Amino acid sequence: MGAQMSHAQGIPPADLRAAIDEIQHQQSAQAEADEARRAAQRPSGTAQAAPIAGPDPLAPAPGGPCFHIRAITLSGFEAFRREPEGYRDLIGRCVTAADIAGALNLINQHYQDLGFITTRAYVPEQDVADGSLAITIVPGRLEGYVYGDGDQADARILSAFPGARGDLLNLRDLEQGLENINGPRSASGRFQLIPGEDPGGSFVQVHVEDKRPWHLNLNIRNTGFDSTGVVQASANLGFDNVLGVNDQLRFGVTSTPFDDRGRKYSDDFSVSWSAPMGNWLFGLDAGASQYFFILPGINQSYPVEGRSHYGTFWAERLLLRTQTAKLYAYGDLKLTRTRTFIDNQEIATQRRRLSIASLGLRGEKSFEEGGKLTWDLGAKLGLPIFDAYVLDKSIVDPEFRLLKARLSYEHPLDEAGTRYKGTLVAQHSGDILPGTEQFSIGSWSSVRGFHDDSMYGDSGIYLRNTIEWDAYEAASVKVRMNAGLDLGYVAPSALRRWSQDHLIGVSLGADITFQNRATLNLQLAHALSRPEVNPPNAQPAFEADRTVGYVGLSIDF
Repeated sequence: MGAQMSHAQGIPPADLRAAIDEIQHQQSAQAEADEARRAAQRPSGTAQAAPIAGPDPLAPAPGGPCFHIRAITLSGFEAFRREPEGYRDLIGRCVTAADIAGALNLINQHYQDLGFITTRAYVPEQDVADGSLAITIVPGRLEGYVYGDGDQADARILSAFPGARGDLLNLRDLEQGLENINGPRSASGRFQLIPGEDPGGSFVQVHVEDKRPWHLNLNIRNTGFDSTGVVQASANLGFDNVLGVNDQLRFGVTSTPFDDRGRKYSDDFSVSWSAPMGNWLFGLDAGASQYFFILPGINQSYPVEGRSHYGTFWAERLLLRTQTAKLYAYGDLKLTRTRTFIDNQEIATQRRRLSIASLGLRGEKSFEEGGKLTWDLGAKLGLPIFDAYVLDKSIVDPEFRLLKARLSYEHPLDEAGTRYKGTLVAQHSGDILPGTEQFSIGSWSSVRGFHDDSMYGDSGIYLRNTIEWDAYEAASVKVRMNAGLDLGYVAPSALRRWSQDHLIGVSLGADITFQNRATLNLQLAHALSRPEVNPPNAQPAFEADRTVGYVGLSIDF
């Protein structure tokens, strides 16, 4: 260990700093890729709403004899814990049959608004001449699930829907189950309700159409770095319903195939599996990455190599679901192992074994005018478990704490397809964080206009603003344009600061889709504001071109 330390210390400070900056680029890119993979595993299927009954078309016509109502007896509501609204206005009035029918409709609407779409209120046969009125509520209950062809429900359906036989039937549970069914890309499901055997009972009949159970995506793009290879190629292979429980298994590999591997390369491999269980979603992720490049120094060049691997178990639970909103709680435990070498000698301060827990809440809210708001608020904690290790002399705190937040909003601007999308991301920590957890700005996924140069630190914030519009559409080709303005800030620290602590960039791009199968992404971005000078004891000024371009081609099979 001492020899390794002395070797690293023998490298000129400027060369070592350049190596650390390149290592940070790789770690930041890896963190962004991990986050994108996690987001892709969250449910994206849309739920089909069951038809909701309106007012009774056979309700009595207005007018007719009226009866003075002094008291109302309500029964059957106990399963819902509280009385419904809309019927007590009858007390103290002379009401007609139409008035009573209107009150029943209000009760039914009350339960429909809560998702209990098969719960009904009715007036049993009675004599109201004495001024008393009895209203009975028949709770709608679930009697079971069946397939559209008559087959009994199997593990695929039973694991998708939260409700069980005898439970109150709620539309929100049916939407959640259908969202789980439609989670795999190959599945397309819908449901309908059929009468059950008991009063108020219903069976849920599920119709599922399955396509090819696997899918493949090939992608090539210029998102790599000069040091390890600019052009990256990826292949992502997915399998649906491997265990028959709406689960998804995915494999991904990324490499830089057009570079001399004797001088530079960057490889990444990942595998993930996820499965829903009613209101729960569970997942396992694992992956490994490695990179290599030749670092030109003041007096000599140094081969730099990095290796890392990780494993994550995560879970998410739906806490609340309404007609327009969802609320989730999530948590995960991630184990990472990282080693870095210069000239075949390990940099001991870069050897890290970390155990990281995450906890948080996230939500979604849809608006009538077509807008959508999503948010995520969470915390990460480094834990001293599972052989967690950082060199005692390292400045990194292995038991770090950080808070993170993300807010996204999109809204249509006209009926022609013009849309605004905004994303605000922030992080705060009072600790010195490992590279994979540091906040970074200056990339195609944060502040556009930067690529080989970026700013990073323990705390920061950035805002992305994008306007999208349809420029051209034909039978086999669709062109969607976009323009963006991004701003970012990284809090300076005693360890690292630049001549300025913010970045500003603009972008213009186009997404060209062919046959709904291949998409060509073109982006041109320009840095409006960035560090330009080299004050004492500061990070070097940005030296890359102020204007950068992105080209990516993605093909789905």
